[in-house]
Parts: sequence; structure tokens; C-alpha cells
Amino acid sequence: MLERLKIYIEYSKPKVWWLLVFTGLTGAVIATTELTEFNIILILIAVISVTLGSMGAEGLTNYIDLNMDSIMSRTKKRPLPRGSITKKNALIFGYSLSFFSVIILLAFGKYIASVFMAAGIFDNVFIYSYLLKKRSPYSIIYGGFSGAFPVLIGWYTLTLRFSWLPWILFLLVMFWIPVHVWSLAYRYRDDYKNANVPMLPVVYSDKKTAVAISIASLLLIAVSVMPYLFGIFNIIYLIMVIILSVPIVIFSIKFINKPDGNSSFRLFVYTAPYLTLIFLIAAVINFLKLFF
Repeated sequence: MLERLKIYIEYSKPKVWWLLVFTGLTGAVIATTELTEFNIILILIAVISVTLGSMGAEGLTNYIDLNMDSIMSRTKKRPLPRGSITKKNALIFGYSLSFFSVIILLAFGKYIASVFMAAGIFDNVFIYSYLLKKRSPYSIIYGGFSGAFPVLIGWYTLTLRFSWLPWILFLLVMFWIPVHVWSLAYRYRDDYKNANVPMLPVVYSDKKTAVAISIASLLLIAVSVMPYLFGIFNIIYLIMVIILSVPIVIFSIKFINKPDGNSSFRLFVYTAPYLTLIFLIAAVINFLKLFF
């Protein structure tokens, strides 16, 4: 039983959804104005629903990507291609978790959050994976909405009040996703080419790809400083963002000057902790406001 559970967790791609859950948790934390038992319960509800929705959506996208994953060397050892999970069980797993992620929010009267959850699953599974992934080099831009929705799900699970902060963090994830995904796709572009997936690094030249990813990186930094420009956070936040952004600028310049798998992979590796740290800083600053 434990081995089966491990297989299904592996199938859900935890290396992908842990960050979505973290951004959802951050959205809930920054929406919290009082650390009451009720708010703690709501934060847990947000985390559980985002976890289930992310796992379910990844399960369904894995089902859609089966043929592609069976060809690519990077993905052919995933549970579905290697036969550890049947197609039927893969679908049941994906649909069930996706369904309950929305139902949980509806059951607690979190209607706006449930709409964002349903929209995120629809965008990831149908728009990105089913319609565009094998048709457009810009598919990840449209699919980026699904990756950005968790922060709004977390926020609107806790409160209905308006603030620019969750929407800025939403944009931050939107710009982060192309940088992160395209820089990895560049390193494995031969894999995508063999699987007939027109990722941007497959369709465009090395130089154009490097420039596109680097421009997206600079836009990512620009969005990162917006909480300071909007007067939400103080100069300490700005200083920390600038320090964290320096490596992105350096890696982007090196990538443009010498487009290769190593330079793109450095950008890919750094962007994951970059997003995590920006969200962590936002959460810590808001948490400290509750006591000081």
C-alpha cells in the first residue's frame, strides 16, 4: 500500500506542485490580519485544496502527455510511461483530486477561490496541455495562468478585501514561469524536438531564445520590485530583491553572450529559489506586521 502511494505521489510530480502549494500558502498568509484559530483553519483549507488541485491537474496532464513522455529521455521513466499506473487509474486519480479541490472550497463558502481553482485546472489541463503544448511555442505563456492562480486562491480563501499585493505576486509567477520552463526546455530541446513539441527553444535560434528568456528575466525582476513601488513594502524589501536579482542579470547576460545548455540550466536552477525567497520575504514581512 505504501509503495502504491509513493508511485501516485511520484506520478503527481511533487517537484512541480510543492512550489504551487507554497505560493498558495503565501497568498493565505499575506491575507491574514489576525492569527486566530479560524484563520489558521482557513490557511489549512487553502493549502489542502491547492495541494489536491495541483496533484490532480498534474495527473491529468501526465495522461495527456503520455505519448510525448514515452519518447523523451527526461520523462520516459515516469510512472505512466513505465507502466506503474494504468491509464484508467491515472484518469481516476486526476479527476478525483481535481474535483475535491474545488468542492472543499465550495463547502466552506470560498466561491471566488473555487472559481480560480477551477480556472487553473482548466487552463493547465485543457488550454495548455491539450490544446497548445504541441501546437504553439508560446503555450507556456497561456499555461502560466494556472501556475499563478494558487496565490489568489490562498488570498481569497482568507479574505474578500482588495489589495494589489496578491495580484502583483500573481504577475510575478506569470513572468517567472516562461523563464523557468524555457531555460529548462533549452537544455533538453533535442528531446522536445524528437517528441514534436514546438517549445520556443525548438522553434527559434539559440540567440533569439536566449534574448527572449533574458527579457522575461528582466521583466521578472521589474515585477519583483513593484510591492515597493506601490508602497506595500519598505526599502528593506527593495534591497533584498535587488540582492537576489543580481545573479539573474549575470546569468542572463552570460546566456545571451554564450547560448548553451549550461548557461540556460544555471538560469533554470536559480529561478526556483528566487521565486521561493521573494514569496518567503513577503510572507515574513506580513507575519511580522501581526505582532509589531
